[in-house]
Amino acid sequence: MEAWENRMLKPARWCGCSGALAIVLLTPMPAALSAQDAQVLAALRGEIGVDADAGTLLATISQLSIEKTPLGEALVRLAERSNVQIAFSSSLLPTDMGVECDCTTLSLARTLDRLLADTDLGYLELGSQVVVVPRAGGDPARQGAISGRVWSEDGVPVSGAVASLLPAADSTRVRFAQTDDLGFFTFTGLPPGPYVLSIVRIGFADHRQDVEAGAVDAAEIEIVMRTDALQLEGVVVEAQRSRTRARFEETAGITVQDIGRDELKAIPGIAESDPLRAVEVLPGVTTVSDFSAAFNVRGGSADQNLILLDDIPIYNPFHLGNLFSVFNADMVARAELRAGGFPAEYGGRVSSVLTVETDAGDGVTSVDAGVSLLASRVAVDGALPGAAEEVLGFANTRWRLSGRRSYFDVLLKPWADFPYHLSDFQGVFEGWTKGGNRIRITGYSGRDIIDLSEIDDFSLPVSWAWGNDAIGGSWVNPMRGGGSMSVRAAFSRFFSDFAFTDFEAEFDTRIQRATLQADLERRPSPGLRWKSGLAANDRDYENAARAGGTTFFGGAGSGIELTAYSQIYWEPGPRWLFEGGLRADHWRPANEQDQDAGGAGPPVSTTVSPRLAAKWFFRNRGSAVRFSAGRYSQFLHSLRDEEFPFGLDIWVLAGAEAPHVISDQAQLGVESFFGPDDAWFASLEGYYRTFNGVITQNAAEDPNDPLDDLVSGRGRAYGADLFVRRDLGRTTGWISISFLKTDRTFPDTRYGTDPPPDITYPPVFDRRLDVDLVLRRTLDWWGLEAGLRANFGTGLPYTRPLGAYEVYNPRPLDGVLDPEWESAVVLGPRNAERYPARHRLDASLRKTIVRGWGTLTPYLSVINVYNHKNVLFYFFEFDRSEPRRSGISMIPILPTIGLEVSF
Repeated sequence: MEAWENRMLKPARWCGCSGALAIVLLTPMPAALSAQDAQVLAALRGEIGVDADAGTLLATISQLSIEKTPLGEALVRLAERSNVQIAFSSSLLPTDMGVECDCTTLSLARTLDRLLADTDLGYLELGSQVVVVPRAGGDPARQGAISGRVWSEDGVPVSGAVASLLPAADSTRVRFAQTDDLGFFTFTGLPPGPYVLSIVRIGFADHRQDVEAGAVDAAEIEIVMRTDALQLEGVVVEAQRSRTRARFEETAGITVQDIGRDELKAIPGIAESDPLRAVEVLPGVTTVSDFSAAFNVRGGSADQNLILLDDIPIYNPFHLGNLFSVFNADMVARAELRAGGFPAEYGGRVSSVLTVETDAGDGVTSVDAGVSLLASRVAVDGALPGAAEEVLGFANTRWRLSGRRSYFDVLLKPWADFPYHLSDFQGVFEGWTKGGNRIRITGYSGRDIIDLSEIDDFSLPVSWAWGNDAIGGSWVNPMRGGGSMSVRAAFSRFFSDFAFTDFEAEFDTRIQRATLQADLERRPSPGLRWKSGLAANDRDYENAARAGGTTFFGGAGSGIELTAYSQIYWEPGPRWLFEGGLRADHWRPANEQDQDAGGAGPPVSTTVSPRLAAKWFFRNRGSAVRFSAGRYSQFLHSLRDEEFPFGLDIWVLAGAEAPHVISDQAQLGVESFFGPDDAWFASLEGYYRTFNGVITQNAAEDPNDPLDDLVSGRGRAYGADLFVRRDLGRTTGWISISFLKTDRTFPDTRYGTDPPPDITYPPVFDRRLDVDLVLRRTLDWWGLEAGLRANFGTGLPYTRPLGAYEVYNPRPLDGVLDPEWESAVVLGPRNAERYPARHRLDASLRKTIVRGWGTLTPYLSVINVYNHKNVLFYFFEFDRSEPRRSGISMIPILPTIGLEVSF
């Protein structure tokens, strides 16, 4: 038995205990206790959250104030300051744990609650001493839990609500959780005892009630929240802060950031708010130019981002050649970017997952509309009539429809033909059956059309149309205890048709996917959750160039992908979170050109991808260290050249021509809340990634070989992301600082040898340093809401021409006497040069005007406030006596105005 220490300089004594228990506390302690004393000592169990009676030792004012002090030293100082004997065994204390506490006015009990919160220790009062011993709740078998489900008044589960839990005896020890899509939440690792539970959700009145956490069994409660249309700004800000805290406490290794609708509209945008443009300001995200909303995450190419609209993949989510996204901000409830460490349920891409959640409304008929310099838009929401709900078997329904269209072609029609317009339509329906099941349907269709054929006297008549179509539905059956069973089906396609109408020449590309998936989630115990699923994906693509009815270039293929995954979430105690998972992807391509060539057929691939994540909490669960590692796979590629600012993705599937991508990734980080009321949040994370199977165009391809158009290679990326966010106060926002180094290695087919040597170079999106500052503030002047975004990024790489020369190319065999002269360029090392650093300041002002019938919100947005000329690319001219370099700049200063209406 280790020695116990009495840290008060007082004579050694026996301390009396209730009943027959007694313990010897001596200074110094004898080398060994009697067997009876050792047995008694080992049987003691302490508590935290004790409600001390007046006049007891635990009610003594501690008078302690310390900063980052080892726990043992903190207990010594507590004994000295409070003049109360405190006994503890040094062997029970964590050796690497530091504590801090401004507890000068708190009782001894409340002070010990804070000091021992992240340990398995408790305390009890024995006679004239307070003894620190193992906590009764520290035994996992004796820890309590509280879980429940949150409903609206009309029987619909409330998702995204923030639940906070605090011990009834200590209002400073708050735990957070967030309700899932089915309204379920849970708290684990709780010392048994009374707590106060609060539920907060925008659009509902706050709910507060007393609950009891018992040992072993979870206390499950049903909560009904009352609708409250009044939404104060402070409530919105607090909800965002609470969501951040809940995600911090409930996720292990995933790197995730979300942007709500209010934040989307506060970030200055080109013409109007854009979810994909807003993603640019998050840590780890870089972009190649102002003219493209496509983004790169932690060294991955743009086609390695999985973009989901209500779990439906969108292949090319852009309008106007990547300048704008297809997502209408009025229909977006939240955009969430998973930049790394995402669990086994996500697959199909190796770099990131961006989920865009559609807002289905609240079932009350309302209208949101807006006009910008880009387009006009309208969104209408409501519910089915009661009679229709009854016939269809629904207890509650809600729906939301939106449309958007650019209007310059219509406005200018009387005077001129404007050759371009865009349009998109989106809808969502959600219904809850009388049996408690949820049915949800989402649809989207968007088009861009450029038609130059109708313009008189235009020398090159061109017609170009492209767009996305997507539809998906899901059925979810909630289960008791927080589990669920779900079935989803979805179809998504992208197409592009480009034609020279006078020459009957066409260039077409198309890709589509049909999906059927089933998932099962169970919670065997409050701290344990597992989820498994099966999915089948049917993919199909076609790329073709035709003239006069003849196809002179093309490629087509299809394939079936079968997927199975299982993942587990385990919270063994208040200081640890673990997530583990395994995903298996079986890809069977059926490439048509391989079959026509009579070959053996494309290769079949099976990839097993393990995922592991862990998080360790410290500082009273206010800080944490997290780690994750995993393997990710991808079975399709885009052939779009990311160096070109405008363009559309041309997709190919993995097969004989292109391998699938395998990426192994690891990341380690620390994150913490700090400041008054935990108003600040900061995270620092480093990562390392490898990419095998990436592709590029083959400069030495053989026109007679259909399988050598592409060459495969490998890549790697490493870096670190710093993120600091403030969610409370009049000024809110964040700063992100991202360091990145990435490279690609391919066979150098321009070298002229067989086999060619490898060449390693930085890709075009290798931005070494990227800094984004986003601020939002409500001004005293006219109640304006101001938004600001400042960006700085080091230059991107490019290949510099070193010179030019003339090639003498005589043609004596075809009767041409005069030789032809051709110019050629000598290129320097690939991507060895860098463009100048990029920096830009954007600002916006919004004014909300409330009227009896609704609200008006005029806004002003200014892109590139100080009109800095950021370089897009260089031109090099060698046909002069002195070669000259000129450049093309990105977007200049661009003010835009708009108006939003809600009623």
